[in-house]
Amino acid sequence: MRVGATVLLFDQQCIQSYEWNLKRPLGKLQGIIDSLEEYHCDEVAIIRPVKNDDNFELFKKDIEVVKQLSCMTPISFGGGVRTLEHLKLLKGLPIERLIFSSAFLEKNEKLILAAKKLFGHQAIQCLLPIIIKSNEIQVYNPSTNDYMTLDSVDTQFINTLANEIILFDTEHEGMNDSFDWLILKNIPFDHNKVIVSGGIGKGDVKKAKQNKIASVLVDNKILHQEYSITGYKNAAKLS
Repeated sequence: MRVGATVLLFDQQCIQSYEWNLKRPLGKLQGIIDSLEEYHCDEVAIIRPVKNDDNFELFKKDIEVVKQLSCMTPISFGGGVRTLEHLKLLKGLPIERLIFSSAFLEKNEKLILAAKKLFGHQAIQCLLPIIIKSNEIQVYNPSTNDYMTLDSVDTQFINTLANEIILFDTEHEGMNDSFDWLILKNIPFDHNKVIVSGGIGKGDVKKAKQNKIASVLVDNKILHQEYSITGYKNAAKLS
């Protein structure tokens, strides 16, 4: 099982987010990546936490920051990749995987297939930001800035076109050992295709390994010494 981290990129700077809402500055992207490499992070998911107010100019500015990265760790990138023009800007970037959310929720097959042609099927990841309300799973759609019920999501479409699916617990983002494992029980995806994130602590790492999850992505709190990547990897070994 891989142990990685999420890095949120907002207005060319990294931020820490709590419960999918509160944002606190963390610093420049290269500095954050350097720290994660020192911790021997298995992978880094760079995500632009954008909603329906995103635009192409903001996207290009963030891409310029990513383009300048020097990094040996495998990187996934996503957030606001909604058209073929967005996709074209990603060619040549130091990234190995692409993360799509609204494209999967809105069944934009043309965009996903174009990405698959450019980067390969193994590079395509689907991000599902999830919350449980009244015992019902709801999925956040960034392009509408609203949640939709899981019943209205074509999970078969996702299963067919995504190599991996990131289940992101939005309610517990930024917390410790609080990922809601009821999410996993109610999502129709094979565990070996699933990545979990949002509130991941060392106890959650052990549960993820027991459930044969592909990877865990720890929130940006991993940059603090008490949450070092070494501790998470040791937790995985002990489970």
